[in-house]
Amino acid sequence: MSRYNRKVNLTVPRLLAILLLGLVAAIQYPLWKGKGSVANLAELRAQVDEQKRINKALEEELDRLSAEAESLRGGEQAMESRARSRLNMIKENEVLIRLKP
Repeated sequence: MSRYNRKVNLTVPRLLAILLLGLVAAIQYPLWKGKGSVANLAELRAQVDEQKRINKALEEELDRLSAEAESLRGGEQAMESRARSRLNMIKENEVLIRLKP
């Protein structure tokens, strides 16, 4: 009967289990709270989407300006039209009459 009443020393397995649990927690922490965390990933994806929207708007503006520059390079008529409308320039022997709206 005495062989069944012996106390088993469980301190080493307990310490090992606690150590392993601590290591698992240390490995999981960056995944949830660190630089490459799930929350950080969602924030970065939102920033990428916003930047893509901004880039698309800038590309459209660049296309518009490129087309305008090409039309100005294309001939005198486009330059004359812009000079008349934006700078109020007139040709010789012309009279500019401004009407108030």
